[in-house]
Amino acid sequence: MTETDPASVWTQVTLVLVTYNSALVIDDCLSSLSAAPSIIVVDNASTDNTCKIITNRFPQVNLVRNSVNKGFGAGVNQGMAKVKTTFAFYFSPDATLMDNAMEILVNTALLNPKAALIGPLMQRQNGEIELYVMGPSESRHSPISRLPDGPFCTWFIMGGFFLTPISIWREIGGFDERIFLYSEDMDLSLRLTNQGYGMLIDPAARVVHAGGQSSRMTWSVRWRKDWHQTWSRLYVAAKHRLSDRVRCEARDIVQKHFFKALLYLFLLRPDRVRGNLAKACGALAFLAGRKGSK
Repeated sequence: MTETDPASVWTQVTLVLVTYNSALVIDDCLSSLSAAPSIIVVDNASTDNTCKIITNRFPQVNLVRNSVNKGFGAGVNQGMAKVKTTFAFYFSPDATLMDNAMEILVNTALLNPKAALIGPLMQRQNGEIELYVMGPSESRHSPISRLPDGPFCTWFIMGGFFLTPISIWREIGGFDERIFLYSEDMDLSLRLTNQGYGMLIDPAARVVHAGGQSSRMTWSVRWRKDWHQTWSRLYVAAKHRLSDRVRCEARDIVQKHFFKALLYLFLLRPDRVRGNLAKACGALAFLAGRKGSK
């Protein structure tokens, strides 16, 4: 199959972004996507001027404003439901797209029609590689140890950046909306593998990722992230039977982090108290059967 004409690539792709108090980064992000004729931004009830920046600076963007924060996965699904092109590309708002990256990803997708997700190479602003992969018999992803020269298979794609044929996305059902935040990419990767789909990373396509700046980091945001990181990891492990002792692990987390929270309380380290208490509460909520969305 011959490569797609670069001029026609963007007509096949819709960009989908989810924002939440992303005012500090959204201008640079959308500016790097100026070649895209179709961009959908789902805003999860931002309280800063994220939506104002988008409306004033990028009137061509299809902005969907949620009155409540529905969570990352639900926000992505909401945007994907509006896609009318062959491909959709989810893109984190705290990143910028490098030249020719989209052409490379689309051509890789066309050459590999059974690939459900095609990821770019992520690098930090200092050039450091940020890429996690997983093998076929593994249940935990880890940083890549050696970067291949060309496209390669993986059994895990990070949720911040991926190209997907929209037909496959809808067939698989998108992200599990019971997961509010974190590990939705692990769940999706495992489901795709179980249904016989492949995942690829093409290191020739690159994005620069600021990392952790897609939302303004307040006390409540930090609590929410620690809480959901714990709950979601346990939920996915139980859902896919990745461990025979998930509930035991959850009880261990509760005990460990409640104790550490008390220790840091005596040491007058409020941030450490918050982090450990959030993790303990997330594990406790999992044990109590609570849903992840809140």
